[in-house]
Amino acid sequence: MKLVKLSLVAAMAAGAFSVANAAPLEEVLKDIDVSGVLRYRYDTGTFDKKFEPIKNDQLNGSKQQHKYRAQINFSGAIADNFKAFMQLDYSANDGGYGAYQPDPNSPQYNPNVSNTSKGLSVRQLYLTYTNDDFATSVIAGKQQLNTIWTDNGIDGLVGTGIKVVNNSIDGITLAAFAVDSTNARTEQETDTLQLLNWEKNIYGGAALASYNVFGGDINSQLWLAYMSDTAFLYALDVAYSTTVFDGVKWTLEGAYLGNSVDNSVKGTNNNPVNSKPVSWDGKNNNFFALRGTVEFGGWDATLGGLYYGKKDGVTITVLEDQGNLGSLLAGEEIFYTDGSRLSGDYGQNTFGYVTAGYTFNETVRVGGDFIYGGTKTDLVGFGGDKMEAVARVNYKYSPKLDFSAFYSYLNVDRKNAGSADHNTVRLQALYKF
Repeated sequence: MKLVKLSLVAAMAAGAFSVANAAPLEEVLKDIDVSGVLRYRYDTGTFDKKFEPIKNDQLNGSKQQHKYRAQINFSGAIADNFKAFMQLDYSANDGGYGAYQPDPNSPQYNPNVSNTSKGLSVRQLYLTYTNDDFATSVIAGKQQLNTIWTDNGIDGLVGTGIKVVNNSIDGITLAAFAVDSTNARTEQETDTLQLLNWEKNIYGGAALASYNVFGGDINSQLWLAYMSDTAFLYALDVAYSTTVFDGVKWTLEGAYLGNSVDNSVKGTNNNPVNSKPVSWDGKNNNFFALRGTVEFGGWDATLGGLYYGKKDGVTITVLEDQGNLGSLLAGEEIFYTDGSRLSGDYGQNTFGYVTAGYTFNETVRVGGDFIYGGTKTDLVGFGGDKMEAVARVNYKYSPKLDFSAFYSYLNVDRKNAGSADHNTVRLQALYKF
């Protein structure tokens, strides 16, 4: 490589020339849309001593934990039919006194530190081409997946690949995607994800429809995906909403998620009770969920239930966390207990739940959840009856700013191993711009 040395005068001249020919900042930014989110969480939780053998790092075990999340999005047209998108992300945890960390030998273990060394990172970066004649968009690059199996909020799984979206049929959106890498290994992975081989490509497609029928609205989703040499996944979600009486809104939603796991998917975990190795085979899974909701005059009430998993092996329902199934679930901690984790666990689960609340002046909602069920498994000391009660309050201060809080009491009664309790509190402020 040839090196060129500039004199001080020449360097200054070159710098002046480049500045003189650069576009003013306001010219650069005038066609760029800026949006984002700021989130603060304070978590605190306690376990009784009997919970120790089945405690895992997905349950809130922090005595004091401050969690910060910030995302800034930049989107703008760069040429005819082409748009660029970039998302900067900041995430940090500050641990207060006695903050629970699963591995004291980890470099990240430091329960009494205020983190100021974290910086912004590029979380998403992609290019979108839109053809209006065919109502089709092609999105290529690093992007949040936003499927039924992944979190569609600000913490969702990110993958590098290509997605094609078509809206040429009124009321129907068709999509196809191919992903050759994800951030599961760096951000999302927990011990529940050992069933999946994240080195493999993911291919899939979806059909999402919304239309009016029988005096109400139907929203449906059909999803198919294939993770090479690992699993074939399929899902159907249908929700119907209508006004049955004057001012009374009724919604019924049902979902089925299934998958077929490759015979080569095997592994070994430690029994959480006695730490002895347990060999397992990956099992095919069927997830069923149904819920009905009634809303009237500020009141809302929901009754629902779900079933999934196998008592003699490990299954998955979603690819990360709780997927995009939030409307079909209840509680806060119960689906993170051993045996019940939707992103992969050992056990057969059955739960029923009821939620209710009242919203004052369309700004403050006070409510609660009660969920009861259990996990069946052939592992001694594992699974058992489970119950969670949650009290919650949400305050919509403005269209952009929300405050929320919840208290959760969780009980796990393991057969022949005793009952264990867990309490947790979360306070959150969320600002979107």
